[in-house]
Amino acid sequence: MRQTFIILLTLLYCLSAAGQRKCGTTEALQQRSRNNPALQELIRTTERTLVQGQQRQRMARTEAAPQVITIPVVVHIVMDEPGLVTDAQVRSQIDVLNRDFTATNKDISGIPAVWQPLTGNTRLNFCLAQRTPGGEPATGILRTTTAAGRSFDISNGSPDVKYNSTGGSNAWDTRKYLNIWVTRISGDFLGVAAPPGIGYPTEQEGVVIQYTAFGTTGSVGRTFNLGRTTTHELGHYFGLRHIWGDDSGSCTRTNNKDDDGIDDTPPQGDNTFGCPGFPKLDNCSATYPGIMFMNYMDYSDDVCMHLFTNGQVDRMRFVLENIRPSLMTSDGCQPVSLPGEDASLTAISGTNGKQCDNRITPVVTLRNKGRNPLTSINILYRINNGNVATYAWRGNLASLTETTVTLPSSTVSIGVYNLKAYTNLPNGLPDANTANDTITSRFNFDDIVTLPFEQGFEDDSFPPPGWVIYNPDRSFTWERERAVGRNSRASALIRNLGYNVNNQTDDLVTPVIDPQQADSVFLFFDVAAAVYSDPGTPNNPWDTLQVLVTKDCHQTGKLAYRKWGRRLITHPDALTTEFVPTANEWRRDSVDLTALVSKEKFQVTFRNISNSENNIYIDNIRIVRKDVNPALREAGVLVNPNPTDGIVWVTFFEVPADLLQVSLYNANGQLIATKPPGAIAANNRMTFNLVNEPNGVYFVKLIYRNRAKTIKLMKVR
Repeated sequence: MRQTFIILLTLLYCLSAAGQRKCGTTEALQQRSRNNPALQELIRTTERTLVQGQQRQRMARTEAAPQVITIPVVVHIVMDEPGLVTDAQVRSQIDVLNRDFTATNKDISGIPAVWQPLTGNTRLNFCLAQRTPGGEPATGILRTTTAAGRSFDISNGSPDVKYNSTGGSNAWDTRKYLNIWVTRISGDFLGVAAPPGIGYPTEQEGVVIQYTAFGTTGSVGRTFNLGRTTTHELGHYFGLRHIWGDDSGSCTRTNNKDDDGIDDTPPQGDNTFGCPGFPKLDNCSATYPGIMFMNYMDYSDDVCMHLFTNGQVDRMRFVLENIRPSLMTSDGCQPVSLPGEDASLTAISGTNGKQCDNRITPVVTLRNKGRNPLTSINILYRINNGNVATYAWRGNLASLTETTVTLPSSTVSIGVYNLKAYTNLPNGLPDANTANDTITSRFNFDDIVTLPFEQGFEDDSFPPPGWVIYNPDRSFTWERERAVGRNSRASALIRNLGYNVNNQTDDLVTPVIDPQQADSVFLFFDVAAAVYSDPGTPNNPWDTLQVLVTKDCHQTGKLAYRKWGRRLITHPDALTTEFVPTANEWRRDSVDLTALVSKEKFQVTFRNISNSENNIYIDNIRIVRKDVNPALREAGVLVNPNPTDGIVWVTFFEVPADLLQVSLYNANGQLIATKPPGAIAANNRMTFNLVNEPNGVYFVKLIYRNRAKTIKLMKVR
């Protein structure tokens, strides 16, 4: 394993050291907007606003220099060996940003004289965050260990690296901190930005950087070794486009230059690789001085990147001051002085979301944010507008450490609830910061349903009452599709065609179901599905539909059904447009849940695992009970039909652990057939065939370890 890791590390290092610059920002944004017309319009509107805004910013700059701002930065190092990116490497990158964004970089002399007057100073500085969002001391550097060899792709702005739940690291408040994730990026990309104001979830805003292109020391490579990848991606974060406008070499313009929306960058056909000599001409700037290949927003090597222009500075300042102004007033760069007594409740569990049992037990996380050890505190709490209860905690909690506290249990009836808990009198003294004392949670307890249970998604509410959706990546998930269904007017749908991230899991979970001691439980549902790829493609990562049974409120689940590719689809051919099933493109599937339910309360999970193929629909869900023959329950085993005309079933109520064999004899005592316990099928049934035997009397003999049982059987035609 260690040798494999070294090989992977070497390959990635070489790619970064010797390859060409490749930024994923535009591609990720195109992926997000391809199937979302509303997002496309938002991007166009934002671009128009930025063009107008930078003009106003330029007018303001002529009147007075913009305010000097220091922006707090938190660096999330997310790798299998996060120590490969040292603190010194992080600090070197902050130093680069401080020089590049204030035009104090040592290589500024490399800017040709014709463009020296255009060199812009953003008057932006950067610091490693000195305090957490909760007001505790910080270094601004976080390290998260991933699975060996784990890398993250740039799809949708690389969301997986940005959440603890998907192996990454949760952002600090993006309104007050600039978040930078440093990791292994797949696909030879060096970075990707998720700028504010263009549709990314707020908690995903920031930039992701390939670790070998971050900073100027440590694990940095040879070509992208001056920290300019982060400078480039932060240019995107603050609203800049690539200098050539990502228009595939086109020079089409209307009224004014519109390739990157900036007036003082020369027209440019396409990106620049390497480190060309000056002047460099192209199809858009065919005469001296040519293109501005040394601009931070081109693809040149780090050693040839030297400037932002005044026009680019105007746009970046407009984004900061109008789209993310809260960064300007953040206290993240201010060191913390801890008070003596400061207790905080930072989390609550056991009373969040859907509860599958009416007995709730809140568990709060108590953190000592004071300088002195915390030895006593009162935790007060209440549900809705009920009476306030007090729990007196005693212990010894060191400064900046935490512990969980389990509060007394209580029972609730069906309904929706708010729980509020807060601290009082840490160490018997006033709390220095009462703003962090309180925490709340919202939970619901739904009616437990019985069988038969049906759901056709006909009502407008979705998920239906008592159902829950789990959407870990906060992207595409299950939704109600109006006007599409199997002999109905609606169904549940997941749009895998537009879901451009592989292996993402989305669950649609039923209410809690009480089988009421049913002997057997069966699930029936209609499904319609298609694929984008040729169904005959070998080893293709297909969309997968699973059905699981959970008996612990979705904490775990046991697999009951799994189909993908040709086994799942109802449209036989590849379909590159969005699949909408016709009336004959539905299939009725059934699943025996009996063994997994085991007569206990349960939920059924419909799980989609996306691999960007095409849509999956489900409809007309029906879960029913099937009880056994009362005679079988009483006798434990039945032989039927009796009399028979050929086929004989030996059916057990429960498969006996001490059964050795089952034999069939004729009236003369001759052995006709014998079978071991392994011949008992999943339905607790063993089959014998008397079709070719004469009419008459037969005997079924069951041999157990310490006993035997014989049942008389008649065959007639």
